[in-house]
Formats: sequence, C-alpha cells, structure tokens
Amino acid sequence: MKAAPTLLACDVGGTRIKVGLVRGGRLLARREIDARASGGLGPALERIVRAGVRCCREAGVPRSGLGGVGLSFPGIIEPGTGRILSTPAGKFDDARTIDVARWVEGRLGVPTLVCNDANAALAGEWRGGAARGFRSVVMMTLGTGIGTSAIIDGVPLRGQHGQAGCLGGHWVLNVDGDDCPCGNRGCAETEASTWALPGRARAHPDFPSSRLARAGTLDYAAVFRAAAAGDAMAIELRDRAIRVWAATVVSLIHAYDPECVVIGGGIMRSGAILLPRLRRRVARLAWTPWGKPKVRASALGNDAALLGVAALFGENR
Repeated sequence: MKAAPTLLACDVGGTRIKVGLVRGGRLLARREIDARASGGLGPALERIVRAGVRCCREAGVPRSGLGGVGLSFPGIIEPGTGRILSTPAGKFDDARTIDVARWVEGRLGVPTLVCNDANAALAGEWRGGAARGFRSVVMMTLGTGIGTSAIIDGVPLRGQHGQAGCLGGHWVLNVDGDDCPCGNRGCAETEASTWALPGRARAHPDFPSSRLARAGTLDYAAVFRAAAAGDAMAIELRDRAIRVWAATVVSLIHAYDPECVVIGGGIMRSGAILLPRLRRRVARLAWTPWGKPKVRASALGNDAALLGVAALFGENR
C-alpha cells in the first residue's frame, strides 16, 4: 500500500500562525509564530516557509519529501483557484494581491491548497474529532473573530463563490449595533469577538474601576478570569458574549439543520465555564421539534485547522 504523503499544513490566524507537518492524520512536528498581521501576508509567508523548514528538520523529513502544502486563511477563498477574496479588517491587507498557491509552489516546489480557516477546522473535526460519525454538522470558531462552517448530508458547504456557511460571524444580531468592517451593522463579530472587545470594554462606564482596566491583554481570557473573581463589569461582558455566541449557534442550527455543533477557537480555553451556559441557552432557544442537536467542544483544539487542511488537500488531489 502506498505510504501517506507528508504535508506541510499552515493555519493563518489574526494573532498567531500555526505550522505543522502532517502524515496520515498525525502531527509529526508543530510550531507557532506571531502573525504580525498588520505587516501583510507577504512577509508572513516568508516566516511560514522558514517555520516549515524547521518542522522538516525536527521530524527528519527532507524538503524533497514534502507531498504538498495546505494553508488555511481567515477569509473568503474562491473555489477552484484558491484566490483570497477577503481579509480581516486591518490584517494581511496585501493578501488579495498575492497568488498564494503559486508563491508557495515557487518556493517549495509542491502543489498547494488554500482554504478558509473555519472550513479547515470543521474538516479536521469531522474526519477525526468531535464531529466524527455525523453527516450534518456545523462549527463555530471563537478566535480573533468568529468563524463558521457547515457540512450537510456529508457534503461540505461552499457555494458558488466560496462564502456559503463561513459568514456566520457576520449575521446581523443587532440592527442598531456598531458598524462592522464588513460594511454591515450589528454583526455577531461586532457584538462579541476578541477584536471588538477592547473598544466595547473601554466604552463601559465602569471600566476605570474594573479589573480589566489593569489587564495586560484585554481579551476574553482576561474577561473570564475577572468574572471568576467577581468583577461586575467582567461578568456583564462575559454573559452578554455568551448570549451573542448562543444566538449565532441557534441561527446556524436553524439555517443548516445539523445533528451536531462543534465549538472551537482560542476562547474555548474557558470552555469549562462557557460551554455549559452555551448549551443551556441553545437548548432553550433553538427551534428543533425533532430533538436537540449535540453541542460539543472541539476535540482537536488549536490543531483542528492544521489536520483539516491536510485532509482537504488529500481530498482535492
């Protein structure tokens, strides 16, 4: 039997970039680097290649032994071409001008797949994680922004232009809400995401007296820690965010009729507090006369997109 190829997998995030070698659904080596997203994707690709070469050295895999590269990115990706059509606001602004697949192929000499990061994460969970064994599943990733993805009757949802299923973070939850970089108002991301949190927190009248005013990094890990310590403003922000995320999950359930919902992303480091509250709210608000979909934490954690983009590479070759 032919041996499984060794693939270089990369998950580009707004804050951190993960790079790993994958063979047969297993990570052989893994590294993380700062995204430095404001500096553009071009310089980031150079660092990604260097990190990939180091992974090869660690795993004892020569560069000539690479079978391909899979790269997941937080934006809309054109089906067929892998062209990046959208980027997060203020991050990787040059990405739409770069033919990423051609650039990587020119540097490493192997075929390259580019896909949406949430689609990659769900592919990983579906193949070997929390969604394994289900035919219809959705995923919500809570990181710098909010990513979503859907698989219906065993078929990954992509749409004509690559944006089907992946824009749950831009469903409008508050028609009178803040402006979103996407051009809309009151999107889920503007209501409760890591990038929107600092502005929302600092605008709160109780911010100066809150523990969050003294937090080194103002993210949801800090919110959950301060809430656990009894900080009233942090509790308010935490509970409101959970309502927003639950509303997003309910909308995903109503739109795609899944058997299972997987929740992933860096914010799930606080999953012990977040997930039970989220499950209770979803169970109460989702209209599912047939029963209740399962709501599960990601089983693969921060490696879901790395393993998923490798799986998608294999399926597309």
